[in-house]
Amino acid sequence: MSNKLRLLKEVLIKNIKNASRVFIVGHNAPDYDAIGAALGMATITKELGKDAYIIVNDSPQDLDPGVVKVIEESKEDYQFINLEEYKSLADLDSLLIAVDVNKKYLTSVQDDLDKIGTIIIVDHHQETEQTMEATYKYIDSHASSTCEIVAQLLHNLQIKYSKNMANYLYAGIVLDTQSFRKNTTATTHDTAEKLYARGARFEVVSKWRVANFEEDQKLNDLIFGSHIIREIGESETTEIKINNNSIQVFTNILGAPKVSFVINRMKPHEIYRQDMLAKAADKIFSKYAEIAFVLGYVDEDTVGISARSKCDVDVGTLLGRLEKINPTEFPQKQTVLRTVCTGGGNKQNAGGSITTSDIFSVEEFFMNVMKEMTPVEETIVSQQENEEPIVLVKKEAEVKILKK
Repeated sequence: MSNKLRLLKEVLIKNIKNASRVFIVGHNAPDYDAIGAALGMATITKELGKDAYIIVNDSPQDLDPGVVKVIEESKEDYQFINLEEYKSLADLDSLLIAVDVNKKYLTSVQDDLDKIGTIIIVDHHQETEQTMEATYKYIDSHASSTCEIVAQLLHNLQIKYSKNMANYLYAGIVLDTQSFRKNTTATTHDTAEKLYARGARFEVVSKWRVANFEEDQKLNDLIFGSHIIREIGESETTEIKINNNSIQVFTNILGAPKVSFVINRMKPHEIYRQDMLAKAADKIFSKYAEIAFVLGYVDEDTVGISARSKCDVDVGTLLGRLEKINPTEFPQKQTVLRTVCTGGGNKQNAGGSITTSDIFSVEEFFMNVMKEMTPVEETIVSQQENEEPIVLVKKEAEVKILKK
């Protein structure tokens, strides 16, 4: 166990024991990593003699069906509450543990953090200017998932847990590594092996993730949909095929990566869950492109973004730059009361959201960002005694953000 993780363990033990109540919250519309980490943290809390309240304020229809199954089968052993119940229970002697999230706008409690005296963040997404103020922050962007971090804590604390819990934590790792195809380290595999020894099984997790037919059809339409525009002239009719998935090669970037931009171009205002955009990005990223951007409305006014990269382009840093941009730079409805322009993640996985009435302006923005990325030469000089200096040149991609 690293010194940093050991300190987290000590901070958690002290603050859980001293708290009047312990609340645990993940990001809105929690995925397997958020819900698995929340349940794992609740297990630690219960072992230390305190009740844990897991805050989930989303309706079941807004969640991945597999996540709903996990929540339902956990209700016998764990307490789930909504935002209103949290507001009635919280006090300044309470502790809030935020898992798999570090930005308050991504949580249901964003407007009610002042009801809590102590906040601890446990996450694997990069810290940005929008990261919430906290008593203690443990953010490890090298970890595959928050479930990996929480599982390490459980093992180091020598806390016994059920087969179900092993599967919940394993599911979070499987999700965020795309079945161990990315974001993995030796620690990831070691943690997965320990979960497997305690009853986790890939086939169990796979059953939760079995695609809903209608949802799968909707995703396929998003990724592969196309339509024909007919332009009727005096002498002939021209047909133009427009694909939802536009793949472009950016020769200005090291490695000339193929970049996929996906929007439902026939029905741009179709509503999607954020996890559906993530599934679409994973599907494209695994087969068709080195970088993927999937865009779709997650509510009437907000465009969700899910980005993936398997090259030197850091999509976490790229989407994190959105937080420095004023949302009004994108077209807005006059009736919108609250606007957002935020994003972040890690090098290979990222997400964000932008309030706008024009989803295509968001696509244009990211296309311009990619066009403006240029190689930067970094010279490293190494010289040993009585020898000529050795000069190595490393090329990296620099992200330049265009203001509209």
